[in-house]
Amino acid sequence: MGEPGVMNLINGFCLADGILKGVEVLVIDNDRDSRDLYTFLLEDHSANVITAGSVKEALEILSWFTPNILVCEIRFLGESIYTLLNTLSAMEANNGNHIPIIVTSTSSTGTHDQIPNVEFEEYLLKPFDLDKFVSMIRNQVQEDVAENSCPDVLVLH
Repeated sequence: MGEPGVMNLINGFCLADGILKGVEVLVIDNDRDSRDLYTFLLEDHSANVITAGSVKEALEILSWFTPNILVCEIRFLGESIYTLLNTLSAMEANNGNHIPIIVTSTSSTGTHDQIPNVEFEEYLLKPFDLDKFVSMIRNQVQEDVAENSCPDVLVLH
């Protein structure tokens, strides 16, 4: 199966240290169980996860933390996701880095209709497949992951 000590490369990723090694994730969800589940799952794949329970808390975190990707529940009681999106747009305008967003929701009706003019990369209806969730994140941050996890790959022939 190959030489001992040689890392296996699958789709350009080094899997020795976890497929999300070096990926900074901001999870915003008002449901504590969801936040805990995502954190456990993503940290198990070596991601660095910071969570927020509200849009207000997320905005405070974004003042000192720039994630590679955002996982965000779409509905917050008394808060608008638009405030968050406007902040992300301003951050992107300042530093040129686009932060992809995976939106989650418990509502199966009107998904895109209820959130017009919101640009996001993926939409997941809860409950969702956790392997698919990890794959989505990996696909959205593929370049960041490849740079961080495979700096010194030796390919033996």
